[in-house]
Amino acid sequence: MGGFLPYILLVMLPSIAITGWAAWRVRSTYARWSKVDSGIDLSAFDFARRLLDRQGLTDVKIEPVPGQLTDHYDPRGKVLRVSSAVAGRQQLGSYDPTDRSVGFPQGSGTLSVAAAAVIAHEVGHALQDREHDPWMAVRQTIVPAAQLGSGLAPWLIIAGVWFSILQLAWIGLIFFGAAVIFTFVTLPVEIGASGKALAFVGSLGITGERQVGAREVLKAAAWTYVAAALAALLTFLYYLMLILGRRD
Repeated sequence: MGGFLPYILLVMLPSIAITGWAAWRVRSTYARWSKVDSGIDLSAFDFARRLLDRQGLTDVKIEPVPGQLTDHYDPRGKVLRVSSAVAGRQQLGSYDPTDRSVGFPQGSGTLSVAAAAVIAHEVGHALQDREHDPWMAVRQTIVPAAQLGSGLAPWLIIAGVWFSILQLAWIGLIFFGAAVIFTFVTLPVEIGASGKALAFVGSLGITGERQVGAREVLKAAAWTYVAAALAALLTFLYYLMLILGRRD
């Protein structure tokens, strides 16, 4: 219990506070600006298609994905996925991404400021991919190590410390370090995509208070990545302290 208490005080509680605040901020900001009309009389899918085509990204497909704020760009499949929350009342099941002749499912007609900002952000990622953004390339390269680090590494560290096999614990820490690096490399990727998104929405006439709202949505989303990076760093430092504390 004595070894678990420092983890609670130094890692768990601060991480919960940081990530909880970031999650609350992005959800509350999105909820606020999802009620404000962007002035763009397009469905979410049509808006995404227009932005992609304007950037010459005609090869990027658009697919629906269930959930709230699950929107993302998949660089492996060149697919931009729009969540049901962003799409609004559109019938996602009726959308066939392979048939461009039938258009896109129609929902509320106009797009909210929040939805426009989220879609523009993902289009920003698609543009980063085409431009071979170095930070995105680094992030894609370390994905396998990061996945291993976030899944297996903690068990290696705990086993190494528990059984006094410090070499095993150090190996685990190195792998976990890859996961930490991944969270920090993600920051310039996300910030860069948000910068491109603001340029996109500005060129389409989202100005004044609406542009302020789009910026607030993008900034709130960025804080979730900052929170994840800080939480990962806290955990890494705790593991390091734990290993150093077991050295003879």
